[in-house]
Order: sequence, then structure tokens, then C-alpha cells
Amino acid sequence: MSNSRTPARSRPDELLNDFKIAVFACRKIAHLNLLCLRFASRIGANAIAYHHLPSIGSSEPIGLNVICVGFPADLVSHFEGNRLVQIDPTIQEVLSGGKALWWDDTATPKKMSKAEREYLEFAASKVGAGLHLPAYGPNGRQGYVSMGFGAQKPDFSEAEMANIQLCGQVAHQQYCQLLEEPLNSNVRLSPREREVLSWVAEGKSNGVIADILQVSETSIITYLERAFRKLDVDNRVTAALRASSLGELRHR
Repeated sequence: MSNSRTPARSRPDELLNDFKIAVFACRKIAHLNLLCLRFASRIGANAIAYHHLPSIGSSEPIGLNVICVGFPADLVSHFEGNRLVQIDPTIQEVLSGGKALWWDDTATPKKMSKAEREYLEFAASKVGAGLHLPAYGPNGRQGYVSMGFGAQKPDFSEAEMANIQLCGQVAHQQYCQLLEEPLNSNVRLSPREREVLSWVAEGKSNGVIADILQVSETSIITYLERAFRKLDVDNRVTAALRASSLGELRHR
């Protein structure tokens, strides 16, 4: 008979100090993402998404999804494919309210468009209990975190909810700082690399970008891999955000 047991969830208060120290010491975005995923798992979340939103007055397109793990594939495809970060009314509700809220405790506008109402009904059919977390960064660069816990809603106290939000805030601040770390003086993106990343920032897939630029998808991947090395990142979304933060991209 096996003596293995499911690890107990950690309480947010138990993780706060160690998480803050680890985040502030982090110098790689990939490592920061891993810290956040581990934190979410340790408090019992089985899904997490992090959207990074443009700074105030920026010409950047509306937010990009930096982390998305554990949510139903059809919900993610529907949300990202239709750029529903622009539609979901709960995101602005959470950002303007300034505090962590359970999904089912978040107010929705009395007047909603058909697209907003249809999205919220679709999302509600796909997820269980979860948290909305607002985050705020330099120059009004906001972040939005969504954490799913499945069918059973954890019994977090108000203080624990505040500490979960604080962890999200610390991580968002560090992410903003790492995005703006200057490149080495001898490193510059090529015109083609900037062009590809500009389309990534518009939410286009590699295949669509290849069609737009009339090159092979393999060529797009090659341009992205070169940009990853120059920007010291490991994924296309972070590469686009980092290049944009450094003034390397032109937004349409």
C-alpha cells in the first residue's frame, strides 16, 4: 500500500516573505514566471493567467497574455482569438476597484453589450471558483491576474486575500522592471525582427505573420529565435513586450 499523500496547500501568509525575496532577487523573466506558477500551485490554484496591459498614453495594442496555464483550451482559444481582454467588463471593474475579488463577487455593469454578456456567460460555464487580482506598475502600466481553484472555493481570510494580491503586485512590478532592462550597447534588433515582433504585439500567430510578410513560417521562427537571444527572453509575447518597452517597435 502506498503511503504517498497529496501535499497540503500552503497558506498565503506562509509564503509571502519568501516569495517577495525571491521575486526581488530575480533577474530573468522566465525565472519570474516560474516563481509565480509555483506560488499559485502552492496556494491551491490549478490555473493562472497574467495579462500585461499598456501604459497610460501608450500606442501599444491592448494587453497581451504573458502566462496562461490550466484554463480550458476552448476558453483560452475563444478569449485570445477574439482579443476579449477588450471585451471582458470584469477586468476594468477589478482594476478600478483596486482589490482582489472572487469571480462570483465581482460586480458586472448594469448595461453590457451583447458581446460582453455572451463572453461572461461562456466563461462562467467553463470555470469554477477563482480570483481576480489587479496590479499596478510604472507609468500606469497595469496588470491583471486571474487564478482558478476548480470546484472548491478556498476559505481565504481578507488578510490572506490581501497577501495574495500583494504577491501579484510584487511580481508585476518586477516584471515591468525586467522588461525595461537596457540591452547591451552592441545589441540591436534587425528591421525584420522588429517587424515580426510588432505583429506579435498585435496578437498575430506565426502562421498569420508569415502570410502577411510572404515568407515561410520557419523564417518567422528564425527571426523570433534571434530576437529571443538579443532580448534575453524565452517566448514571443515577452519578446514583443520587452522590445516595445525599449522603444524598438512601431505600433499600428
